[in-house]
Amino acid sequence: MKKKEKFDVTKFANIFSKVLFGVVTIFLLLFLIMVILTNILPFKYLIVLIIFSIIIEVVFAYFLIKKDTLWFKITISFLAILMCLFTTIGTIYLNNTYNFLKNIVSSEYESINYNVVVLNSSKYSNIKSLNNEILGFLNENNNEVSSTLEKEISYQNKIFDNVGELKKELFDETISAIVIDDSMLTILKEEDENFEKLIKVIYNFSIQTKVSNNVTSDITISKDSFALYISGIDQWGSVSTVRGRSDVNIVAIVNPKIHKILLINTPRDYYVELHGKTGLKDKLTHAGVYGIDMSLNTLEDLYDINIDYYLRVNFDTLVKLVDVLGGIEVYSDTTFNSSHKKGWKIVEGMNKMNGEQALAYSRERYAYKEGDRHRGKNQQDVITAIIKKASSSKVILTKYNSILDTLEGSFQTNISTDMITGFIKNQIDTMPKWEVEQIAVSGSDAHEYTYSYGTNQKLYVMIPFEKDIENAKARIDEVYEK
Repeated sequence: MKKKEKFDVTKFANIFSKVLFGVVTIFLLLFLIMVILTNILPFKYLIVLIIFSIIIEVVFAYFLIKKDTLWFKITISFLAILMCLFTTIGTIYLNNTYNFLKNIVSSEYESINYNVVVLNSSKYSNIKSLNNEILGFLNENNNEVSSTLEKEISYQNKIFDNVGELKKELFDETISAIVIDDSMLTILKEEDENFEKLIKVIYNFSIQTKVSNNVTSDITISKDSFALYISGIDQWGSVSTVRGRSDVNIVAIVNPKIHKILLINTPRDYYVELHGKTGLKDKLTHAGVYGIDMSLNTLEDLYDINIDYYLRVNFDTLVKLVDVLGGIEVYSDTTFNSSHKKGWKIVEGMNKMNGEQALAYSRERYAYKEGDRHRGKNQQDVITAIIKKASSSKVILTKYNSILDTLEGSFQTNISTDMITGFIKNQIDTMPKWEVEQIAVSGSDAHEYTYSYGTNQKLYVMIPFEKDIENAKARIDEVYEK
């Protein structure tokens, strides 16, 4: 009878340490590949990382493969396992960063949601009931909208220049229904508190349209001064599939040479000439319903500048981001009941806010004598609170991947991935301390006819103070170092 062979611990340890060395090599190689692909590490730091990795490899090769005492091999094996864990976590973080950066550039197409609206008291209950009736349309995208509806019914169409006339004829019952997109419908609801009670939406559809994105620039954001337009639209859903009024309008002038950022806040109700439109002026917020180009070009005309890039976000972006951060704390200088979140009371002092509350606070204007002027301050306070929370080491370590997942698809920009990685690389290389200056233009309260609403009803607007505009232009020139 053969004697049972005794388990050789030393032999097993030698085999295990060699296998572990191979695993460390693979994991370290994958980590370096992701560092190179992500392209956010300056060259000098990349060289240092590669040299360090080679040294680690040599050290582990010597001590894991070299015959030595058993306990020493166990200790080195434990360190090797820790190295595998570290490189795995790093690779996951870098892979998520790479995928995020690769998918942030603006889509070539957008989807616009349309509504067929009738009077609540009418006999019409569905799209088929409007067969052979007269439908009212706006000039914008009329051909695409008409061709979509023609697949459902036959009808006569009547074209209008603005939503005010469209609404008037619907209420006068000279037309049976109106066909408008979500953003125009929101304008009607905001300007007439009874409108929503008097109408019903009986049909919805969407059309794909090519984005008329004429905003291009060859400015290198890591080296040259540039202007960035930050637009916050008042819609839900994917930011790349909806249009909406631009309720947040911030122009950021960034000078990477002197590490200075100038933020210019322009009120949503500013009474301005829409770019390329003649006749009546309009609220700045209404520019957003005609696309990102209209808002950006209108601000270019207002401040006499070239805006190189844009960043567009919506309601979902803010709500999701604040929630994934675990909420934020914002100081309020006033106690009031929220107009946008029923049953929620904001108290004077620090307030802990979730995503929906942060959005409601950012949209609040009726609680203040200054109205939209104070809302701009609230928006800046919310942005500051988000930056403060997101930049804490605890949040970065525990919620980094969740933040990237949340932000993916939640904003649009025309800044290329290479531009962004180049900017990040430059920041890591120089570690500059940025100076941020905030200014806001203001104006006088008034009620005027607007381009989007027509001459059927005067809307609240803010007439710009020319001295504020001139001051903003002067500050822009100074930050640009012209």
